Amino acid sequence: MATTQLNARVPEELAARVRASASRAGMDLGDYVAAVLEADQAAASGGPELRAARARMHAAAAYRMWLADGRPERDAMSVDEVFGD
Repeated sequence: MATTQLNARVPEELAARVRASASRAGMDLGDYVAAVLEADQAAASGGPELRAARARMHAAAAYRMWLADGRPERDAMSVDEVFGD
């Protein structure tokens, strides 16, 4: 399979967590990141339950980034309101 290189800037804390996860899995960092991306893309094209779980995961990550940036929660919708849980 042909490969290509992707470069991304991520927060140091995220990079550390990803490196630790790759190490625990006994995987090279590049292989681990590729596996995570492959799983995400599989969920994106999966059935309704997989797509909903993926959407919740991405929304939760965006919410954590929102809070980490010091943005207000006032008048915001909860994840449950967005996804109807």
